[in-house]
Order: sequence, then structure tokens, then C-alpha cells
Amino acid sequence: MARYIKANPKVAAFLGLMRDRNTVTDGNYLLWQADMLAFGPLTQLQETLEQIGGIALLPHEARQEQDGTVVRPLPTATDPRFIIDTPQPEESPENAATGDDNGAQVEEPTQQEESPAEGAETAGTDENEADPEPANED
Repeated sequence: MARYIKANPKVAAFLGLMRDRNTVTDGNYLLWQADMLAFGPLTQLQETLEQIGGIALLPHEARQEQDGTVVRPLPTATDPRFIIDTPQPEESPENAATGDDNGAQVEEPTQQEESPAEGAETAGTDENEADPEPANED
């Protein structure tokens, strides 16, 4: 299945495609899978993506990026020619967990939650734990 490649402006400029490919809401570009042939065969697409700091998208994911409903962050390129120095924006309470300033959903890498240490006090943390009922003194 054909993929779209989300890449930063340095990659699009390197390939000479800044006027020929679509940009997405975060200022990055949607390139075509065939554009990656400039870096090597498609059998090495994963290595190419690491080199340029890009991600492969399915067609519906590319549409989400164009619409601005989902913004996927790009990894840092391993090739110094394609590293983008961007300051990290300060998170406001409105967009810290659910989206960016424009209301788009921002995908974040998933992290495994830490479980409490054995023997640690967890009283009052069980959602199913019911408050004891007062004794009926009739």
C-alpha cells in the first residue's frame, strides 16, 4: 500500500518539492512515497525515515494532517542536514493534554503507566471501593 511521508521543510527543500507538495497545519510537508527514492530503495524506507526525521502515513492519516484534526510530531532526524531546531512551546492548561492552540488533537507517544510499589499505601485509590455504610441503630 502506498504511503505518504510527513517530513519537515528542510527535506522538501532538499528534494526541490516545496512548490509541488502539500503542507500541513504544522508547517511540515506531505511527500509521496516515490519521493523517498532520492535517499535509497523503498525496501529501506524505515532507515530513510529515521535519517530525514519523517513518518509514513496511511491515506486517511494524511487527510487528518491536512485537515488539521490530528497533528503527529516528527522524530528528530539522524542526518544533521535535516535537523530542525524548534523551541518547545510552553503548555497552557487549555492545550496541555488534548490538543494544540487550534483545537487539533496532538498524538503523543504512549508511555506505560507505573504501578505502585509493592506494599505502598493505596487506600482510597480504588474506584470500586465503597464507603462503609453507617450501622442502622433502629
